[in-house]
Amino acid sequence: MSQQAYTLPQRAPLYEAPPFNYEAFSKVSVFCRVDEAAIRAALPLQFDVRGDVIEFFIMDVPAGGSLGSYAEGGIVVPMSYQGRPGGHVLYEIVTNDDSMAVGREVWGYPKKMGEVEWTATDSAVSAKLSRRGTSLIEIDFKADGPSFEKPLLHPRFQTRIIPSPESAAAETQVIENALGASTTIRQAFGTANIKVGGNASDPFSDFQIREIVGAEMVVANFVLAFGKIVG
Repeated sequence: MSQQAYTLPQRAPLYEAPPFNYEAFSKVSVFCRVDEAAIRAALPLQFDVRGDVIEFFIMDVPAGGSLGSYAEGGIVVPMSYQGRPGGHVLYEIVTNDDSMAVGREVWGYPKKMGEVEWTATDSAVSAKLSRRGTSLIEIDFKADGPSFEKPLLHPRFQTRIIPSPESAAAETQVIENALGASTTIRQAFGTANIKVGGNASDPFSDFQIREIVGAEMVVANFVLAFGKIVG
């Protein structure tokens, strides 16, 4: 008897089981102060708001293990769950279907399919995240800025929603996911211009930026492994 497939379709599964080894991914992040009430309005009720500095990010993944090459971007907010601090990925757009599906189905990351434009050198990044013709995040980064204190955004706490096949009901689980074996190849602090857009389907623009706290570019490795059901 053949081994049970990890996911669908059983004869040719869309993705393999974790872990996934990410090698030399590049990420540009802009940390911005926003209205804390906007975070509360968007955050799942299971979580408490913990600060008003959020991360807008776009990243390029040339080698994500069996997930291959893709790109993504989104928003991470500071929160706590039952007194434990971490970060919640509030919105996330990716460019391939297996990364989208595994993120949603295994850990509860709110991934949707979209587009990323990425141009980078050792000291600058120009990147754009969009979906269905709407620009969501545009970042122009230069590695010429001071260091700053970043908010604690790990581990991730996500809500995995499992729809019922019999009704409009759903089961919700809280998943804790910690990145493993993280090693930094290169890091640079800098300055950035950022534009945030959105619409009713992707309400990135609900967050009005009050202040840019800092920006950084990193090139790093990490392992995306199984998470843990904590609620």
